[in-house]
Amino acid sequence: MPNAALKSFVLFVPDGAADLDRSGGLSPLAEARTPHADFLAREGVSGLMRTLYPDLPRESMVAQLGMLGWDPHLFYPHGRSSCELLALEGTHLAAGDLAFRANLVQMAGPTLKSYSAEFIPSTVSAPLVERIDRILSREFPELKLYHNADFRNTLVVYGAGVDPRRLICAEPHENHGVDFRLERLVTGVDDASRALAERINRYLVRAAELLAGEPANALFPWSASRAFSLPPFAEVTGFTGRAVVVGFMDFLKGIARAGGMDFVRLGNGRPDTDYRAKGEKVVELLAAGYELVVCHVNAPDEASHMGDRRMKVESLQAFDEHTLGPALRWFRAHPEHLGGVLLAPDHYTNHLLGKGRADAHSLHAVPFCLWNGVDRDGAQAFSEDEAAAVWRDREPVSHLDLLRILGVCRTAASSSGSGSGSGGDGRAPGI
Repeated sequence: MPNAALKSFVLFVPDGAADLDRSGGLSPLAEARTPHADFLAREGVSGLMRTLYPDLPRESMVAQLGMLGWDPHLFYPHGRSSCELLALEGTHLAAGDLAFRANLVQMAGPTLKSYSAEFIPSTVSAPLVERIDRILSREFPELKLYHNADFRNTLVVYGAGVDPRRLICAEPHENHGVDFRLERLVTGVDDASRALAERINRYLVRAAELLAGEPANALFPWSASRAFSLPPFAEVTGFTGRAVVVGFMDFLKGIARAGGMDFVRLGNGRPDTDYRAKGEKVVELLAAGYELVVCHVNAPDEASHMGDRRMKVESLQAFDEHTLGPALRWFRAHPEHLGGVLLAPDHYTNHLLGKGRADAHSLHAVPFCLWNGVDRDGAQAFSEDEAAAVWRDREPVSHLDLLRILGVCRTAASSSGSGSGSGGDGRAPGI
């Protein structure tokens, strides 16, 4: 058991849970039966938070870097792929190397039919990746294909010598139903980047030849990035306790590894993830004395990208019951250890409005709620509209302030202009 004086904190991140879609006036988050999330809102405080920027890619890594205290304008390596590569053992990027996320996808002629090859499992995808890499390594010795999990892979170009910002790569999860030609899939904006893009595209054409007739019949590279590094979590946030991330996604493992946080890999990145195992692990880590536990569940985001509202609602309900619920019960049984529980999606995912939208991940401020046993406001449930109603005309806070709002530290970067101390309106210090 933790020290009797130890206060513990938990950050729950249901990826992409917020949505602009409304059915009968309700978002998926409002429609879902989420008694534990509603308890947090009813017994705590709610608000709105900015997690994405107009000048950076609208993706989870940008949002969650900031949520963990690292300013993405300083530390985001242009794309998530080098961070995902860092999650694999025995890999290394030098200064001139580039990494790309390389999805195994399913094409119907020139049309992108599935960004995940219908969620091809690792048991099928890993041998396909091994075959491509083994055969094409002779023809393209500077390219190396690594398997991450399921449809997710990393393509490394050693000695590329090109700024990743000079390359243009479409994001497959935002382009269902769009026609592409593999020989022109990656493009560049100057001579050096165009030459590299042409070389990569030849590799993609050859890979498609090797994948003919398979459940995944093409590779789709995106999110080009340089080598990834971070200053230690304790240095950036001032938090000196034991901190751990519970999740599945490779970019989160890469962040934890680079920033000196522990990482526990559980579940998968799909809507059928093991919600119960994640909830049980959070409780186990709290009981073991961890002061900060971050729990990420990717399921709502994937359900959105699949365009399945019912699946998104069900994923939110499963998260609430099996992941969030156990932690709340633990804190209610051990109130002396309650520092704070904060619930916040990392971004909106709006594919339910129509696949292929440019604003699939939008700049809208996400709802959050905090329960610390002290501060309360008038929220009655956790949803986008409820948080906006409680927040009224106030400016959203920055995700760079999240750990300070949670109460983990007082040195987290602040760009929201909010001051510390109680505002006298029932809100937590600094909100």
